[in-house]
Amino acid sequence: MGRREEWLRIGAVVVIVAALALLFLRDNSPEEPSDAPGQAEVTPSDSVVVEPSEGPTDAETVPSPPAGLEELVCQQFRQPLELRLLSFNTHRSTGTLNAIAEEILELDPDIVLLQEVDRKMLRTGSVDQAEVLADAVGMDGSFSSNLVRGSGQYGTLILSKYDVVQQGRIPLVRNPRSEARGLQWVTIDVDGRPVRVYNTHLDATRPAVRLAQAQQVAGVLADDDLPIVLGGDLNAWPASAAVATIGRELTDTWTTSGVGREETSRGGRKIDYLFVRGLKPLLSQVAPSGASDHNRLWADVRLRAPDTCTKTSGEDSGEDSGEDSGKG
Repeated sequence: MGRREEWLRIGAVVVIVAALALLFLRDNSPEEPSDAPGQAEVTPSDSVVVEPSEGPTDAETVPSPPAGLEELVCQQFRQPLELRLLSFNTHRSTGTLNAIAEEILELDPDIVLLQEVDRKMLRTGSVDQAEVLADAVGMDGSFSSNLVRGSGQYGTLILSKYDVVQQGRIPLVRNPRSEARGLQWVTIDVDGRPVRVYNTHLDATRPAVRLAQAQQVAGVLADDDLPIVLGGDLNAWPASAAVATIGRELTDTWTTSGVGREETSRGGRKIDYLFVRGLKPLLSQVAPSGASDHNRLWADVRLRAPDTCTKTSGEDSGEDSGEDSGKG
């Protein structure tokens, strides 16, 4: 054994002996009497009953939050939400599905309304364009068929970054010789706030039929109490009776916030629209398209916060809360 190991063993013995001595002295030392008057001495053989406390001690008491703090925190989370809308007639994606998807992603919309979408139609290679586009842009998709040919369908498509919780279609009036048209609708859940989205494509060749369809659409809108987005290819000019009919129920985002050139068709006319109610238009523009015979119409809108807190002054006003509640 080396000298170093020998010293380590000696040190360990000293430590053990010192610890035993301390224990012996502690166990044999006399207990100090209690100075508290009336306090009984307790021995190990005595039974001890601990009375339950009637309330928390000062150390356990949790202080109540200051008055108004809960409301203040709630208001911080009740912020209006901005959404980007896009209406786009894809011309059956004859300019390739990849090009259409890229032009959608370029604008980074939250809600997309597409017209002229094929689903397993022979003329476009039996591809399910609705499924391909929804997957390509990473959104929830809802397809609505207006025309069926064999195993193929042709209609409209709504894409949303938010969950689609309801969907349906209302057939629109038409001439027996004209193409079937419909009013597609979905309800989406926007962070706990339901929003109704309508997508349509009105008759292209008969003004009287187009007006009748617009009147039918306006009747549906009049009975809907939710915040509304309606978009699509109306095949009608801004000064037309069809557009005016829908405009009596909703606000045209272009009229209130449009910037730049308004033409959405290759013919140099504006025939595509985005209307809202219960949302405030902030900005609307037309983006050119190299993949379709229509340009892309987009609009930024603001959805008011949910009524989950006590209302503050000025909140009821559409302007202050970010809500456009009136009819256009």
